[in-house]
Amino acid sequence: MRDRGSAGTRPPPLASDEGRPFVDPPWEAPLDVERALAIIPADATISGMFFAYLAGAARARNITLASVRGRYLPFNFYPVTDLARLVIEAAPLLFPGRTLRHALRALGRHAPDAFLSSTLGKVTLGTTEGVPSAVAAIANAYELNLRPSRVAVVDASPSWTVVRMEKVFYFLDSHHVGTFEGILRFAGVSGSVRVASRGPASADMLLTWDPLAPIPRSS
Repeated sequence: MRDRGSAGTRPPPLASDEGRPFVDPPWEAPLDVERALAIIPADATISGMFFAYLAGAARARNITLASVRGRYLPFNFYPVTDLARLVIEAAPLLFPGRTLRHALRALGRHAPDAFLSSTLGKVTLGTTEGVPSAVAAIANAYELNLRPSRVAVVDASPSWTVVRMEKVFYFLDSHHVGTFEGILRFAGVSGSVRVASRGPASADMLLTWDPLAPIPRSS
């Protein structure tokens, strides 16, 4: 982690500490779904709360998801491949008229809501105040709920932060960008997320926001 002694005066970095530039996500690029699914290790697992939330969101809109497999227990772990297939099916149905990447992004923005639907989420993310604590809480949530991911804040200032994501094996530059956009919204600020990719499952995310222009906090 970089020295934060002068964090209050530093502008957002243009590149990661490995020299990879922060750029806008490739929203208009085609998404090779089968290739994306193929990189997911068989032993990668994720908490059932995200399956349950997604299945519930579909039911609330009378959408039938063929990929739903019975009842999901919130704190049981299920294959990431199963969630990735469910996300791919659900996103265009829940957000019709958008490209697949934009639909995945929109769905990702609701990931904080899924976490807040659990007791753990209410106790951790639900009690945060401000962007830094909300980002730290969701980074910790990744490591608790998505195995074997490694997610941590590696640099920060009052108006930006860098989150390092490793072994996040599904739709990192679309769905998970949306997750951090959702965290900014949850924390009551308007901002943006740029990506310094280190491969299909690893990247640094640069979150920037205006601390002097808050928006109503999402509940």
